[in-house]
Amino acid sequence: MALRKPEPAQYAIRPAETGDLDEIARIERASFRIPWKREFFESELREPYRFTRVLGGDPGLVPRIAGYLFAVSLYEEFHINKIATDPRVRHRGLGRRLLEDAIVRARNIGAESVTLEVRLSNLPAREFYRSYGFHESFRRKSYYQDGEDAFALVLTLAPARR
Repeated sequence: MALRKPEPAQYAIRPAETGDLDEIARIERASFRIPWKREFFESELREPYRFTRVLGGDPGLVPRIAGYLFAVSLYEEFHINKIATDPRVRHRGLGRRLLEDAIVRARNIGAESVTLEVRLSNLPAREFYRSYGFHESFRRKSYYQDGEDAFALVLTLAPARR
């Protein structure tokens, strides 16, 4: 059986830029009941200790931005504030690429854990994170503006070998 030649990735992970904000905001509105405003993402680009990534496409590719991840390093914790992919390209492993990139970054900076919040009702997301070893640490009552609770998820990272 002949092996197919791998195709080059259509989307590459790179740092988010100001020129990506309209696409990020569009994906955000399509992904969340209570989306962050464009200005929130813009301010994240200027703040220290932030890790901001997008999946940027080849020229002419639609969508131009396939997904994004925004995180912050807080002492020994690497906290993911936002992660989403464009609905048109979901279920193609792009969210996994973003999450795996963030976990590598967390390990490289010596974080002891990766954390995030997820809606109780978002069972697919909870299962996605569980597949990476995240566990539901505790429940945040009325965490979201609409009153829904969240689970705080934690992925404990093994100490770096020296």
